[in-house]
Amino acid sequence: MTSFATPEPLKGGLTGRLLDREILRLAVPAIIQYMLHTLQFLADTKMVSASVGEDDLSLAALNLVSPLCWSLTTVFTVTAIGATAIVARRIGENQRLEAATATSTALVLALALGTLVTLLGWVAREGGIDWLEGQVAAGQAVSAEQIADLADGYLKWFVLLFPIRALAVTLEATLRGAGSSLLPLIGGVLANVANIVGNAVLLFGLWGAPKMGLEGVGLATGLAPLVEVVLILAVILTNRRLRLSLRIPGALRFDMEQARETIRLSTPALGAALLFHSGFVVYQFAILKLDASSMAAHRVAIAIQSMAFLPAQGFQSAAASVCGRLLGAGHADDAYRSAWRSCALGVATVIPVAALLLFGSHFLTGIFGVRPETAALAASCLMIGALEVPFLMVTESLTGTLRGAGDNLPVMWITAIGSWGFRVPFAWVLAFGYYGFPALGLQGIWVATVLDWIVRSLLCAYVVRRRRWMTTSV
Repeated sequence: MTSFATPEPLKGGLTGRLLDREILRLAVPAIIQYMLHTLQFLADTKMVSASVGEDDLSLAALNLVSPLCWSLTTVFTVTAIGATAIVARRIGENQRLEAATATSTALVLALALGTLVTLLGWVAREGGIDWLEGQVAAGQAVSAEQIADLADGYLKWFVLLFPIRALAVTLEATLRGAGSSLLPLIGGVLANVANIVGNAVLLFGLWGAPKMGLEGVGLATGLAPLVEVVLILAVILTNRRLRLSLRIPGALRFDMEQARETIRLSTPALGAALLFHSGFVVYQFAILKLDASSMAAHRVAIAIQSMAFLPAQGFQSAAASVCGRLLGAGHADDAYRSAWRSCALGVATVIPVAALLLFGSHFLTGIFGVRPETAALAASCLMIGALEVPFLMVTESLTGTLRGAGDNLPVMWITAIGSWGFRVPFAWVLAFGYYGFPALGLQGIWVATVLDWIVRSLLCAYVVRRRRWMTTSV
């Protein structure tokens, strides 16, 4: 059965090799797509670095604004999490019309929320950039102003075009919830290609285009998801035999009950996102208090380390889809086994990535052409970050199981403990040497991140073993 085919009900459940194959069938295309996201991320960093030579200011500006853009995407596309659980459960029950209406409803919610982000973000952008400028390390007034100006050029396009990104994220999430892996991959690949080409054209002024610098990267990044949205909508609106099709009569409608259910399931996920990203902002301030070279080194290291983080998201989406569909089909024991199999397969997948980060850090950071001291600092951070990779995978894959079951409340409090109990306080303590600890600078901030993921992985394992998520109503 191909990824495009109409699914058969999971009457016999999934066990043994069949379970492993189903997890990998969903995870591998997602990993490929997320790896392509990583390559695009790396390409952005490399192109920005090449455009400015020895000047780290554009890289520092990208590091200043990228976490904000990531936070906006994660927090304000959180309704996709609720929609994924609903779609997976309805597909498991073989109720394709209800799955389709849940998707239509989620797209309307995503467009409305994305538009709200654009309106509020446009009004608050200037004040927000001024505020971020004030967080840059003291004693660098001229550099701080230049960094903020460059960051503003990127952010304005990202905010203006945010509704497109919200639609793309929702389409990907609902398709994967339904068990469709190929279509989101194709759409994501084309969007990544469009992003890289657009960045190069507008950053360097190729083929007669205006040379817009970092602002051009923001414009290209904002427009790229449009390619994915157009492709996916064209396919699911015209092909009735898809796993998730909007061609089914009655599919194109906004269902208030589905909307309420989506919001109900997404509310704890929204709480988790707000807790994490509010903590992340405070965590990020510790980086901004360092010098421009440390900011640039962090950008390089994060760009490389995302090779490990994004594949974890692939297993998270696979675990959510498999768990939700098995619960919908009435196979709770198989859903429980799928949680641990997704976790084991995921860890086995990222161990080579962790080894590469640990032993190849200097080679990887050297490809960016930044100053030697910046590359050396980034390499030391990568070696620390390699230690968190297995724990990150455990956390993300088990979180996928909980989200596929619609049980998002434990994820919220686990996020609160990991982020505010460990990452945030230890980032400041270890970076600047409070309470008698040595001041480790950027490396201390990365150590705090490792502690966060270790704690969260242990808590996720505890919650999954309790099995309460298996009785969640969706």
